[in-house]
Amino acid sequence: MSASALLGSFHEAHLRLVTRTNHELNPIYMTLIFKAYYLRTTSDFALAYFFLIFLGVVERLGALGVDSIRDKPGQPWRIFPRVCIYYVMTIIRYVLMMAIMNGYVPMLLVVCFGLALGQIIVEGIRYFLMVRAIKKANGGGAAGFAPLKTPDSLADPYRQQHQTTHLSESCC
Repeated sequence: MSASALLGSFHEAHLRLVTRTNHELNPIYMTLIFKAYYLRTTSDFALAYFFLIFLGVVERLGALGVDSIRDKPGQPWRIFPRVCIYYVMTIIRYVLMMAIMNGYVPMLLVVCFGLALGQIIVEGIRYFLMVRAIKKANGGGAAGFAPLKTPDSLADPYRQQHQTTHLSESCC
């Protein structure tokens, strides 16, 4: 696709957003798994966008939840909550996939923004937990400017056992 054709499609999408009225003949059709909606007004679009952003954040937090429930020998019951969370995450991923399959570029960008915002939140949580673990390993005191002594499990990720993480999975 040439740059001028891409620029033309963005210009057409912009004109469509600017000139949209309540009685538009060609509304945007947003399909979810079991229900579909016609987005006609600006408030319809705003509600759909907020919903998609919320789903993106929930999907990323669900991935963090699956990864936080560790497998332990002798505790097979831990598999059930992981599977339940993964089931809900899979449904959310398919909802997001169906929403972007209409080919409406702003909806794709909103879904990507929601997933990125969710990943920022997840990375913040993981950083906070890592700092807390390091402080706990150092005796709980303030580190100041002294170099932190990191436990082996935090210092060298290559020494850790290989484990599957769901944070690296894609949405669609």
